[in-house]
Amino acid sequence: MMQAGDSCRQPAQAPLANIRIVLVEPQHSGNIGAVARAMKNMAFNRLTLVNPADHLAMEARMMAMHAFDILQQAQIVPTLTQAVEDAGFVIGTTRRLGKARQAQLSPRAIAPMLLELAHANPVALVFGREDRGLANDELERCHELITIPAHPEFASLNLAQAVLLVCYELYVATVTESRPTPPELATVAELERLYTRLQAVLRRVGFLHGSNPDRMMRYFRRFFARQGLRSRDVKIFLGVFRQIEWYLNRHAPAGCPASASRPSAADDSSPAGPRYRPCQP
Repeated sequence: MMQAGDSCRQPAQAPLANIRIVLVEPQHSGNIGAVARAMKNMAFNRLTLVNPADHLAMEARMMAMHAFDILQQAQIVPTLTQAVEDAGFVIGTTRRLGKARQAQLSPRAIAPMLLELAHANPVALVFGREDRGLANDELERCHELITIPAHPEFASLNLAQAVLLVCYELYVATVTESRPTPPELATVAELERLYTRLQAVLRRVGFLHGSNPDRMMRYFRRFFARQGLRSRDVKIFLGVFRQIEWYLNRHAPAGCPASASRPSAADDSSPAGPRYRPCQP
């Protein structure tokens, strides 16, 4: 079970608080309790019940678990008209499709629009009876219909399952993912200094040889370009190359014109880079 703090992402609560779940004539107390739990899982807390079974029965309490407060605060009304009379936008849910049931959208597809509307308007999500759903005249009171994609051979969902899936899509759509600030990449000039110094070092140690040394340098250019190096990365590599050059200069064979002093960082500021003559022992 996921504990609080397991996710670094947090939902924007404001639009969800303006969306109510409406259950039309739910027949089983346990289903009402399971719906309350599903709602709380996804940060919903407004439940309206139209002519329901006993929503405070022991079975409902057991299924609700820690969402009993949603059952206690539920609004009880005798008709769907009263349940949605102050709503600015009403969404009906249906599994059966037909002329009177032109559900074109899935919960995922409609979620962004619903959340945008919910910032300034009360929104109602209406779910029908466990055995036969919403009647055609009830669907006519809805601005839009949605259907939950499921396997056609057995597409009927439990009431609480349907509520959970719809609420989940809305919850996910509200999640604001903290995106890291894009890194400040090394400039072309910095990379050119890196390539120049790399080539000089590789020449001195005898790695670049033959008639086509540029071929290997093209490989290194492609390799470093794919890494998305930052300015700090380039400075580290330049420091490594300076240390290699210092070592080569200090331990050059007798008779080889090489300075024993450590090369300075200022050498890297020149676009052409430091100039070295190959030392042959």
